[in-house]
Amino acid sequence: MMDNAIVIIKTASITLPALELTVLLGVLTFCMVLRLTRIGLITAYLFIYRWGWILFTEKDEQFLTTYLIFGTTVGIITVAGIIFSRHAE
Repeated sequence: MMDNAIVIIKTASITLPALELTVLLGVLTFCMVLRLTRIGLITAYLFIYRWGWILFTEKDEQFLTTYLIFGTTVGIITVAGIIFSRHAE
């Protein structure tokens, strides 16, 4: 399975919608200027997670399931870390 995942990643060709890429860059720029780094982090994660989802929907269901589980776990841990962080911006 790991060999197949490496081959998929090496040979992947993802066509990113220009509008989504422009919106992501605009939102990240806005967040950086206003020092809203946590919002920028979550926004970037959601956009990139969606682009990965597009890649894996065309592949085997096993890869999509693994991506869903791992991505959701990372997202939950990230949000929990942000919520329970004692560091104030």
